[in-house]
Amino acid sequence: MLSFSRVLSTTCFVIFLALSATGQAASSEQDTVAKAPAPAKVEPGSEKSIEQISREMTNPLAAFWRFDYEAQYRTYQGSIPGADDQSSWSHYIQFTLPFRQKNGKGWVFRFELPYFSDQPIYWVDRGNAEWRIRQQDPTAQGDGYWAPTHGHTDDMDIDLVYGGVNESGRILSYGIAGILPTTSDTSNGRQQLILGPAINIGKMTGWGVYGALISQIFDIAEKKDKGTPDTSQLTIQGYFSYGLGHGWQLTSNPTITYDWQGDSGNKLNLPLGGGIAKTTRIGKIPLRVAAELQYYVASTDRFGPDMLFKFTVSPIIPNKYTRN
Repeated sequence: MLSFSRVLSTTCFVIFLALSATGQAASSEQDTVAKAPAPAKVEPGSEKSIEQISREMTNPLAAFWRFDYEAQYRTYQGSIPGADDQSSWSHYIQFTLPFRQKNGKGWVFRFELPYFSDQPIYWVDRGNAEWRIRQQDPTAQGDGYWAPTHGHTDDMDIDLVYGGVNESGRILSYGIAGILPTTSDTSNGRQQLILGPAINIGKMTGWGVYGALISQIFDIAEKKDKGTPDTSQLTIQGYFSYGLGHGWQLTSNPTITYDWQGDSGNKLNLPLGGGIAKTTRIGKIPLRVAAELQYYVASTDRFGPDMLFKFTVSPIIPNKYTRN
């Protein structure tokens, strides 16, 4: 199944590069090396430099039709015997689709398709995924063992927000975030429709970008007789970049989660770390590549992440709203 994941990700990447190449052409220009004193206003349909594109790509809900492929390798820790020996590979295919209006604001729709190659599950009377272990101690049911699940798609994450970036560089958008019950591993999935409010607030400056996408989600409905514990989770997706010129950036994109339904000591996951990103053009197509390493300074006691490495490839799809 891992080879299938690689083939699927590569195929999607090639398809979207091909779509981009046949889309609206973008005229080439020299890259801007010096940092601008402030983010320049760019009218719809105008050219953008590599520096402008790299800054805007920091915003997870930027005004680009974009495709992201992200590979994550994660190690774990915890008090359950064998938790420190667990690790996992996961793959995420994400699409961001903005629909801008003449005033520079508009709707942005984003959805993410996860694929888990080897998600660690603690088995006792049933399989216990990480989210269930936060709320219930599986060792209370007796001795168990760790085993990876088969490779599977997981629940789809979605965001639908309205807003944009004003002339001073302020980022502000608001709407809803959610998780759809699309997992193919129904024995270990929540099987819930999860929705809640979301707000994206930040700032674009001459040196870089900083901000956070914040959401609070709740279970709205679930599969009948599934018996899944309630969901109430706060997520803060921070983003930061510092421009180094020529499209290079220092970056940090931690995702902080707080499970309100988790037991004491099993609520907060807080990573800190950073990495580097490079934005360039492959022919006419803007492309961003990033790598980042994070360490969890706070992680759930029974079982939670310890270290995270992620690698992201993000081509931009030219469209009539933004000539890249």
